[in-house]
Amino acid sequence: MSIISYDANDRIMIFIDLRNIIKSVSADSKYSKVDYVSLVRCLKGPRKLIAAYVFDSKGAIDATDKSKRFHDYLRYKGFRVIARDSYDPDHNVQKEVDVAMAVQMVTHAYKNNYDVAVVVSGDRDFIPAIQEVQAAGKRVEVAAFSNSKSDEMERQCDVYHNLDKEPILSLMNISEVLTQDGTLEMVRWNSKTGSLRKTTSLVRATKIGAFCPNPAS
Repeated sequence: MSIISYDANDRIMIFIDLRNIIKSVSADSKYSKVDYVSLVRCLKGPRKLIAAYVFDSKGAIDATDKSKRFHDYLRYKGFRVIARDSYDPDHNVQKEVDVAMAVQMVTHAYKNNYDVAVVVSGDRDFIPAIQEVQAAGKRVEVAAFSNSKSDEMERQCDVYHNLDKEPILSLMNISEVLTQDGTLEMVRWNSKTGSLRKTTSLVRATKIGAFCPNPAS
């Protein structure tokens, strides 16, 4: 039995590495997406949410007007989106994003703005920041999908959340699919071959859900 216990009075901040989560989901099926509101509700539980940050690069997701609206949608839902203008299209990588997320984690810890940090990423590059936050007397929880989780991240954190077990995925609008590199791919129903039925079957039904059981209000 773990010595870590939940306290409803805990103040928590959630830090989401958006590209890590998108890549994790698209590795199973590019036709499913994360319900980020349900994700936050599941991780928050009965505790007091101070803020939920989303970190991304502008170039990776703002290639078209439609994909650009995704950041605005998250802001509308109450997320604090930090998008760095640092995407490298030649190598299909984003830069500065992990550093920006680590800086926010450590800064808010030393300002005593939260009691618990929830890192939504399996990237072990965050381990030094996690250790610094713990040294400041804060708890750190890690939430990640198993296909992108570093074992060392699970060992380092105080609590690990396996997102494979959380009902936070739903089907995308099948006419527009956000691919791994952040561009939009158009897909259409083919009545002769039944291609839509075939692609949706790639999504594991056990993972699909719209709401978290008994979410905290």
